[in-house]
Amino acid sequence: MKVFRLIIRLLFCIVLLFTLIYNTYLLRSLGLTYNKYILIALIIVYIIMLLLILGILLLKNMIAKVIIYIISTLVIITFSFIIYYLYNTLNFINSFGKVKDQYDYYYVIVNIDSKYHNIDDLDGKIMGVNNSVKEDILNKVSITNNKIGYDKTNLLYNDLKSEKVDFIYISDTDAYLLEEQLGEEFTKSIRIIKKVKIKKEIKIETEKEIDDSFILYISGIDTKGVISNVSRSDVNILVTVNTKTYQILLSTIPRDYYFQLHNTEGYKDKLTHAGIYGIDMSISTIEDLLDIKINYYLRVNFDTLIKLIDEIGDIEIYSDQDLSFCDIKTGYNTLNSSCALRFARERKSYETGDRHRGENQEEVLKAMINKIGSDNVLLSKYDDILKKLSDNFETNISDSIIKNIVKIQMKDMPKWNIDTYNLDGFNSYDYTYSYDNDVKLYVMEPDINTINNLKNHINNIINGKMFYEINN
Repeated sequence: MKVFRLIIRLLFCIVLLFTLIYNTYLLRSLGLTYNKYILIALIIVYIIMLLLILGILLLKNMIAKVIIYIISTLVIITFSFIIYYLYNTLNFINSFGKVKDQYDYYYVIVNIDSKYHNIDDLDGKIMGVNNSVKEDILNKVSITNNKIGYDKTNLLYNDLKSEKVDFIYISDTDAYLLEEQLGEEFTKSIRIIKKVKIKKEIKIETEKEIDDSFILYISGIDTKGVISNVSRSDVNILVTVNTKTYQILLSTIPRDYYFQLHNTEGYKDKLTHAGIYGIDMSISTIEDLLDIKINYYLRVNFDTLIKLIDEIGDIEIYSDQDLSFCDIKTGYNTLNSSCALRFARERKSYETGDRHRGENQEEVLKAMINKIGSDNVLLSKYDDILKKLSDNFETNISDSIIKNIVKIQMKDMPKWNIDTYNLDGFNSYDYTYSYDNDVKLYVMEPDINTINNLKNHINNIINGKMFYEINN
């Protein structure tokens, strides 16, 4: 009996020590011990734990022992919950910087009424393909054929329709552009014989400690489903951060901003079309425009917003006018995820169009932050929120960057100064690099003054100037 009691005592002591040590490890890994108040609380907890362990080992009074065991059990349960939340948070942060495999896709396409039904039927037939497609990608078709090269995808598709070629071999980007331009005329007139999956070569910079300042690019793509899907970049926000002066500058670039895409010739294009060619194209194009170096990116899509709002519940947004959908009235409105998404995308109802849409997106973002920040949502939905977010974004931000920012915040508890400066321009219509050149699209001609002002603002933040110095 004495041996059994001794084992129980030792088990309680071991569990108490384990929960305390593991909590300390998690707190330290997250950088939370840099906060002096958390550190003081941790020291107090260590003292309480020591007293509980001494009580378990030394007390003889039965009532005192029962009280100690009850308190110890409650402490273990409490610390187990804390471990659960800290562990999930650490796992979420550690997922940053782990770049998932990314792929390009190419399609072998025939006319809908074609007599060819599988890849072997196309052996020796005439293939239409863009001249930009590399030889190693052509070899993935795995059949012999006669090739006709094209400089424009729309001409390639026209020759398929007129049966000048038996099939075409195009990328998912080109297929997306044809579907965007032609709609059902394209999707209902073709049949995909084969889908070729090609792994991308991803170059990641060597991980380093966070600099005093950096620029983050947020790209919101115009699609649902898998985050790596080909799509336009409808939201383009630069976040310039200085961790020494605690300055943050938010800068929105309109989706229809019209300038030269990186390493392209001929017509200029809308910034939103850069997203079709991948996140690298968007980043390089913005770097060319503003003569800056973008350090990190965060890519999200519609599902990111929808799934998060579905998890946290309806949000309260402010609308400055009545809208014809979702019964939105002037003032505050309670919106579910689908209505919030539509509100964030709406531009045709406003005189200022895309400029006002940017304001709506900021309104939705603020509403989500307010909802998540409420005690009942954060405590009850915290774990589910992390799970919803983890699979619905892409980023090259490493976990060490996130942890360093947490350390800065916990150590000094600074009050961040946040300012905004957005690019502007003039409404126009023009031909674009990505789309059929027979059709002029709406574009926004850049206002060079706002570009120069933003360049100065970004450089000032990077170099540590305060907002009052910039604005005076």
